[in-house]
Amino acid sequence: MGLRRNVSDSLARVKVVSRADSVVLMVIAFAVALVTTGFTVVSIIGNSGEVVLRLPVDPALQEMRDLGFGAAGRTSQVEVSVPRLPENEAALLGWSAVFNQVAILAVASLLVLLAHRLANAVLFARGTAVVLGTAGGVLAIAGSAGQIMDSTARNRLAEYVGLAPATPGETLLYVSGFNPTPLVAGIALLLFAGVFQFGRRLQCDVEGLV
Repeated sequence: MGLRRNVSDSLARVKVVSRADSVVLMVIAFAVALVTTGFTVVSIIGNSGEVVLRLPVDPALQEMRDLGFGAAGRTSQVEVSVPRLPENEAALLGWSAVFNQVAILAVASLLVLLAHRLANAVLFARGTAVVLGTAGGVLAIAGSAGQIMDSTARNRLAEYVGLAPATPGETLLYVSGFNPTPLVAGIALLLFAGVFQFGRRLQCDVEGLV
């Protein structure tokens, strides 16, 4: 009986970080959320005027020859100043920034929650698995959608200014230079949510035996 009680207590309450450490983590998470939100708002507002963007270049149009040691190179991006963005592309860039910010806020919120739970020495608290799963889903979807929108807007702008072959009359989605990190991290959080749910059930089972 005493052994079961000890197992139950160890599962229910695990001391990992001090309250001071948790406060530092929460302050950092809040600061990151505020700063990145400010930059996102500024970037969206800035899309209404002259914008400097890095746009993809068709390698066939920007091939570099006569390099040293017989090397050959191709330009993949060029910095372009656009006096005013087309409405659709400006909207895509704006929504891309919003989705990327949502992904950042999901991670920051998760850090705040976990820091608070760890400070209170409660590992498998009720609802932790739901929060982990929700944050993972938001991170995977928002992070991926933001990249697709950004890539689509930049590739369309490259077509408009003559840096890439144009596709007149066609509405295309571009997935170039896709970074799978948000998608993989989101899936990992979903798996961790399953682990926490299992831990919660194991804790309840042990408590029921005591």
